Amino acid sequence: MVKVTRLRTEEPYRKMWDTFVYFENEQTASRYLRERYEKIGLPDPQRSAYLATPKLIFGIKQARQYYRAAESCDIMTKPLLLYYGMMSLARAFIASCDPDYPSNTSVLKHGLSTRKLKRDSYQFMEDEIRIQKDGLFIVLHQLLGGSPFSDKQKVYIKNLLAVIPELADGYQRLYGLPSVCELHTRQTENKTYWDLPRWLLQAANHTREEFLSLLNRMSGNSYNLPKDIFQLAESDPPGRLHVYHLSPVTFHPLLIYDFYGQSYIRYPLADDTVIPEISLHFMVMFVLGMLCRYETERWGEMILSYYSQDVYLINEFLNISMRKFPNLILNELFGEQYIFYNA
Repeated sequence: MVKVTRLRTEEPYRKMWDTFVYFENEQTASRYLRERYEKIGLPDPQRSAYLATPKLIFGIKQARQYYRAAESCDIMTKPLLLYYGMMSLARAFIASCDPDYPSNTSVLKHGLSTRKLKRDSYQFMEDEIRIQKDGLFIVLHQLLGGSPFSDKQKVYIKNLLAVIPELADGYQRLYGLPSVCELHTRQTENKTYWDLPRWLLQAANHTREEFLSLLNRMSGNSYNLPKDIFQLAESDPPGRLHVYHLSPVTFHPLLIYDFYGQSYIRYPLADDTVIPEISLHFMVMFVLGMLCRYETERWGEMILSYYSQDVYLINEFLNISMRKFPNLILNELFGEQYIFYNA
């Protein structure tokens, strides 16, 4: 079970970045890497930590500068700064797992691509991302334990944004039912009930039995939990769906959390593909960064003329991701769930 650390502060965003300072000191960073490499069984962890310490320190320092610049800049250039900040944080995290990164030039590529020419009727939500066979994204995604992609697999932006908890209300307002909903739990003497809104079934066109099968299948695929650990309640309250389990379930591949540690349940993509939230943010910001950099006129028309309703969700995503992506990387580095909230 991952430790949850709640820190009450008047400025959660500042406190989050202050916590990164632990990794920006040579002594603490080197000790952290040595202990981490020892834990994962790397040979000669002392030497590896010595070589990787600058990668960790300067990756975080550079990311801090990108994010600081993004705070004060206009939406016209913000996606590009945030994407570069994400890349720096991703490299710092990778260094904590692989001291030899980058071992070859192929892993220096983005690992993602988009359509080169945007149609006149371009809609951001209908855009697609192609997954490449190698590159920074692939290394990051694999270290996070994400589902494998086929070479040049296509993923649509709308399917990525549909499972980010903080975007659920805005997504539903503009595009219909999202693929994520808030999860409430209720404990009895020997059962833990998951309480869900029934519209979650409608969002994926599933029956109660199909949803139950999905929960059990994903449990077995990822965490080797007991077979058929989830069961349906005998009856549901109006508009609600109740599922219970007898064995402890502290993690599940379909669980995702918001800023405040509230749990949500989400649907996977096709073929039970589960994308870690860090990967979700990275992929969406890649597309926005490419629009910002290479499709400047179209990007300017989208955000300044406000002809597209996509702008509302884009702006929401930028604000959420700026706050959340570094927090998710921090969680991975410490192996804990850090929750920063207002006093």
